[in-house]
Amino acid sequence: AGASVDGSSSLPDDDVEVVRYGLNRGSTAFFPRRNGAAPSSAAVAPDGSVVRRDTDPSTTYTDGFLDTLAIALFNWKLEGALNSSNGKGGGGAQGASGKQTPLPTVLPPLPPGGFPRLVALADRIAVGRTPSASRQVVLATLLGLIPGVVRSLFKVLIKPAPWVDRMNANITVEAFAWLVGPCEVVPRETDGEMAAVKLRKCRYLEQCGCTASCVNFCKRPTEAFFREAFGVDAHLAPNHEDGTCMMTFGVKPPVPDPAFEQACYAGCSKAAACAVGAGEERAPCHRLGEQ
Repeated sequence: AGASVDGSSSLPDDDVEVVRYGLNRGSTAFFPRRNGAAPSSAAVAPDGSVVRRDTDPSTTYTDGFLDTLAIALFNWKLEGALNSSNGKGGGGAQGASGKQTPLPTVLPPLPPGGFPRLVALADRIAVGRTPSASRQVVLATLLGLIPGVVRSLFKVLIKPAPWVDRMNANITVEAFAWLVGPCEVVPRETDGEMAAVKLRKCRYLEQCGCTASCVNFCKRPTEAFFREAFGVDAHLAPNHEDGTCMMTFGVKPPVPDPAFEQACYAGCSKAAACAVGAGEERAPCHRLGEQ
């Protein structure tokens, strides 16, 4: 039967597709069906923003034991990197005068744990920081998940090659689905190598509901992580119409990158600064930062 995050029944069996995923396939995602049909693409509001439809937070998850531990470890590392950055003066944003502006003294309380805490920590990283500084905090967290000696040996002993790209695609599906939800290895578009990963519906994007958070908390830090940790190029291409994302290994991100041309979601709580007048073309989200 359908289930909420705590496992309680919510929808009839015919209305829900159940997918097992994650470490040891211990987690479950429940995707609501729409009258047995595939979800339609998102609509575009008159101001140019994306009216969330397929990316609305409708998927529910039951995290398995190992994925729960992975999320808790990531939250702990993320909070440590956040506090370390604050202590080193990295918690201020660059103002018009070029000076650092301090973090707000009052911030909303964090959820007690789990994926909601992860999303809240990501939001907190962006407070009082430039997009570039936010990405560095997340990158430091990701790098902290793998011992430095392992990263160094990998880059010395294993050079970029198609088999390395295939290996990274498989590792991503097996070891990191707790962060993005169900995903699968698919052929790389350029040559058919099984070196790409398609996210069924990115869990983080679905929950954060913000194009800038997608870029600055996930896309750019993940691309930098594979490059700095393993010497491997990676390109993440989020689809804001249906919530999917394609992660391709062995491919550099394009310049310019279409992800930086994306407007806010119409319902994004941070979209007020992107508001435009009637008939005006909506600009990319103000929080995306530079490529």
